Amino acid sequence: MLYFKTVIAAAITMASLASFAFAENIKAPDFTLLDVNGKKVTLSEARGKVVFIDFWASWCPPCRASIPAVEKLYDKYKGKDVEFYGINLEGNTPAIRKFIEKNSMKYTVLFDDRKASAYYEVRGIPSFFIINKAGEVHSNYAGYDPEYVNHWDEAIETLLKEAAPKGSKTPSKKLSK
Repeated sequence: MLYFKTVIAAAITMASLASFAFAENIKAPDFTLLDVNGKKVTLSEARGKVVFIDFWASWCPPCRASIPAVEKLYDKYKGKDVEFYGINLEGNTPAIRKFIEKNSMKYTVLFDDRKASAYYEVRGIPSFFIINKAGEVHSNYAGYDPEYVNHWDEAIETLLKEAAPKGSKTPSKKLSK
């Protein structure tokens, strides 16, 4: 079964690399999702901050491989105007909570309601999005390559230098599908 899931994950990731075309510089679709403690987290409440989003699943080898890199970035930017959201596609189950604990995931893990991944047109995992302080998609990445980490770091550094937009507490609208 694990082999089958691994093959499917690889096929999905490779297909997504060829077809991933989420537009950049558009308003990031808003969402409200639950974290591991059942607390609601709304993307638009992070306006005025840079947001790093990672759509992932525990059975996905590239997702698992990316977790230490995301964790390292989280540690680097902890206490700065950056939020990290790992959006799990499997749901809040005891097995996933155990996975999060075992992998020492300190950044905020949210659980997809199937709408968020649809809003972001996630076709393969992992999928990463960097949102600027104005709440716009700055960049996105499909699949995982260790080289992405340098790009993520540079993008976050650049976006942190930008001034927060006026009215940065104003929520953005959800895209409808």
